[in-house]
Amino acid sequence: MNEAVATTSKQVVERYFDMWNTGDVSAAPDILSEGWIDHAHPEVVGPAGVQRAIEQIKAAQPDLHFHIERILADADRIAAIGSVHQGQDLNTPGTDLIWLARVANGQMAEMWTYRNTT
Repeated sequence: MNEAVATTSKQVVERYFDMWNTGDVSAAPDILSEGWIDHAHPEVVGPAGVQRAIEQIKAAQPDLHFHIERILADADRIAAIGSVHQGQDLNTPGTDLIWLARVANGQMAEMWTYRNTT
């Protein structure tokens, strides 16, 4: 495994979740490829689509917060394990999630989201 690629890939994924938590979408063109696709939301395409989605969702749910417990990397393949909450109080009920992402050329190219349904 190329440790430098894995470290860079993890940082890109961290910046992605920072956009969602802060509402600051300015990093989208830097961290998302033009062909970006979120397989859970195929209607959201490219950096501009993600920027719009974050702005709309944060306007409707300003307390939405993604808590990332761990990010695992194998070069350009990333797994992020965490949960989504309303607010940063992790004692409130949240939804456990796992995100799998592929990073190419230093940008996120695609993502899959898996939700705990139990």
